[in-house]
Amino acid sequence: MYNIPASKEKYTYSVDSFMGVDFTSSPIEVDKKRSPNARNIINNNGYNETRNGYKILNKIGSKINGVWNIDTEEREMFIVHSGTILYECSSDFKTFTNILSGMTDNRSIGIYFNEYLLIFDGTRTVVYGNFNGEYKAQFLDEVGYIPTTSIARDSSGGGTDYEKINLVSPYRINTFLPEKIKNDDGTEIDQTVFPLEEGNVESIKLIEVLQSDGTFKTITNYQLDQNTGKVTMEAPGESPILGRDSVYITYKIKDNSNNASKINQCDIAVLFGYEGNNNRIFVSGNPDLPNYDYYCEQDDPLYWPDENFTRIGTEAIMSYSRLGDGTLAVHKKQSDTDCTVYYRDTNLLDTIEVFPLSSGVKNIGCISKYCNCNLLNDPLVLTNQGVFAIIGNNGEKYAQQRSYYINKKLMEEENLENAVALSVNGKYYLAVNNHMYIADCRYLSYPKHSKTEQYQYEWWYWDNIPARVLFSWNNELYFGTEDGNICGFTNEYMDIDNPIDVYWETPFLELNSSNLAKTIRNVTLILNPGGYCDITFGYILDDGSVEIITKNYSALNDDFPKTIQEKEKIPKFMFVKFFMKNNTKNRMTFERLILEYINSGKYRGE
Repeated sequence: MYNIPASKEKYTYSVDSFMGVDFTSSPIEVDKKRSPNARNIINNNGYNETRNGYKILNKIGSKINGVWNIDTEEREMFIVHSGTILYECSSDFKTFTNILSGMTDNRSIGIYFNEYLLIFDGTRTVVYGNFNGEYKAQFLDEVGYIPTTSIARDSSGGGTDYEKINLVSPYRINTFLPEKIKNDDGTEIDQTVFPLEEGNVESIKLIEVLQSDGTFKTITNYQLDQNTGKVTMEAPGESPILGRDSVYITYKIKDNSNNASKINQCDIAVLFGYEGNNNRIFVSGNPDLPNYDYYCEQDDPLYWPDENFTRIGTEAIMSYSRLGDGTLAVHKKQSDTDCTVYYRDTNLLDTIEVFPLSSGVKNIGCISKYCNCNLLNDPLVLTNQGVFAIIGNNGEKYAQQRSYYINKKLMEEENLENAVALSVNGKYYLAVNNHMYIADCRYLSYPKHSKTEQYQYEWWYWDNIPARVLFSWNNELYFGTEDGNICGFTNEYMDIDNPIDVYWETPFLELNSSNLAKTIRNVTLILNPGGYCDITFGYILDDGSVEIITKNYSALNDDFPKTIQEKEKIPKFMFVKFFMKNNTKNRMTFERLILEYINSGKYRGE
């Protein structure tokens, strides 16, 4: 009689849902659903697959500095800042026209507000809009609103202040109520000299006199004393309407460059306003006044009153964030001499909108002007410690880390001050050095080693994305490059003409035991249905040996999931890693990994 030895018990180990990357945790602590080494994977439909490739839509100019979509009653178009030129482009980017030259060759910020696109390039602000029935681009300091700064003026130079000087316009309007002037002999004559509120006048743009029928007559015969600002002309007589100013003089001062430069040299901008209304543009970034910001008149981006400014701390302003509680965060770099965040609120003072500052805090410092985005009301900012959100709680505000899983790799990137970011369709895309880091708001987790107790996003990582600027259209991501290309993502898996190099590697898998050797008997990888799927599947053992299980498996284009199943004996190991890779024109996709194994006794070590 013989005893038949009992077969060893079989166990099953599975990874049921793959998520994003984890470049930060210890290699043996990375969760089995994440990868410590992956590229060009994204989760679009609840499972991981190859990211979409991109193609060049057109080459426009020399270097893409900004792209903005404009919808008019007649057509949809794009405005592109490339090199030192502004272009008007068709919606497919196939045709483009030079509409303005003389811009600076730096990345610019565009704000579309009240049917005008304002572009802040740090040298001279540009406005694109409908001027006298024609859509065109002009410099802001040429089309700024002309304020009526003094009214009810008289022959002695007295008058009443009315509107504030517009920083971006060299023009002013003074209005006069003509009066009778007495000669030395006591006789009265009509007023002929009209003293403007200031001297140093370059020229008169327009003189109009109100007539008895309600129309205005243009005066062309006059003399101007540029130094004193006195205008002499034929006496217009008394006002046809009792008590109403009847003489309107529009003039230009000799030099407005100092005022205009306060706005022209800004390259940081955000929409903000009273009680959360987007009715003003706030700007900063002027290198001569780095800790100042300015804001336009309510609902008028062409009017920047000279009193609408704030001095904020001592160090340079880096960027803004709109917070969920209706306040505006003003970010700065980390320093020993200033707070890193100030908070601007809104209020009314005698019916006038004001924007008081709350006390600043020393927290983490912002390091890029171009990475502040709201991801579904989560205000994200790139800091010297990763991507953080500024959140409020009972009046207090906190910085919460959101980038734990990518921080180690992200913080090793060079030139992070040049990183750009954009939120599109529930994802936050951060691009730097031809790399892209993507946070997905659908997936949240709470890693035990993160710096803050709040949630982290799942992140994915791409390479070979040469994005200099990011923009979106119809809820899709686009980018512009250093060499003037406008690029859009496709439904293919080719970057221009090259297959995407895609890779996914599991962390070290110990299969539920830290002291027993294991022998795998069966390996199953389940792929998602729909479309072709090319995949090279293999594993790496403790000794560094690499084995390929199945190479270039192509799933047929049907609605059934595909399964790679191998009776593969992987003997007596402590740790194993599996990898999936592809470099063909077809996508790679995978959803579940199932391992059947037995325990093979106590592991003897290396």
